[in-house]
Amino acid sequence: MTIRTVGFVGLGMMGSRMAPQISGAGWPVHVFDINGEAAEAVARAHNNIFVEESPKAVAEAAEAVITMLPAGPDVHTAALGPDGLAQGFSEGDVLIDMSSSQPWMTLELAEALKVRGIGMIEAPVSGGIEGAEAGTLTLMIGGDDELVERCMPILEPMAGHVFRTGKSGSGHALKTLNNMLSALNTMAAAEILLIGTRFGLDPEVMVDVINQSTGMNSAMQRNMKQQVISRKFSGGFAWDLKFKDFGIAVDLAKRTETSVPLSALAFQLSQAATTWMGDTTDKRSIEIVRWMEHMAGTEIRKPG
Repeated sequence: MTIRTVGFVGLGMMGSRMAPQISGAGWPVHVFDINGEAAEAVARAHNNIFVEESPKAVAEAAEAVITMLPAGPDVHTAALGPDGLAQGFSEGDVLIDMSSSQPWMTLELAEALKVRGIGMIEAPVSGGIEGAEAGTLTLMIGGDDELVERCMPILEPMAGHVFRTGKSGSGHALKTLNNMLSALNTMAAAEILLIGTRFGLDPEVMVDVINQSTGMNSAMQRNMKQQVISRKFSGGFAWDLKFKDFGIAVDLAKRTETSVPLSALAFQLSQAATTWMGDTTDKRSIEIVRWMEHMAGTEIRKPG
């Protein structure tokens, strides 16, 4: 069955940039967001995007609906709650969850929709706002192969890299583990730069050397000069979303009975940083370095 019309629920920082990639590729896109003004703004700025009054109305207008929401519970509410997607779907329609959801909740939702004749795959993303804007996100797709193939034409306009991860839930599991590793990379890189700074090394030189050596990681490549040494602290993932994903990964470790002492300690430190920061509404994930600087009594700056 060819997908002729697409739905999109969740037009935040990511969704508002992802939905236009689909409409720009030729599909009519019916959208809903609890912030009606945000939905109207996206529709005004882009052709072929139409605002609906509820998730149910979105599902009634589309054969496939994408959710891009904060977490699994939000996806469940959008799908199964009052005026939810399930009330508007027809048999054979598909839900594509691109949120960073809990893998076990994805399995539960997929089963609940299956008994209604509705398919579900997940395609969580990496690449942030820049990737969403450029249509170069990395997609981690889990679910039935036939459903995935059916949905690929509407996913490809948003993607630079597409990876099949396996069965339902696998995409969300890999996404949250990637974000756990990203958090560990940032904290490890900050500790190294703090030691070097206190010794008297130029942190910019440290970054340059490490990025050509075995200690290189994504935080050294993308954040330390650009966000920390520059003192901008303005880019990257939202703190609350990154911390949420870190917690999901720790929960996944518990559910799989996997001992993760290093990751568990880093999560506890992130909890301490959250308390120290207070209101994290507008904070970015790189703010963990500010807390580490506070604990060390040193800022990572060029000498002089």
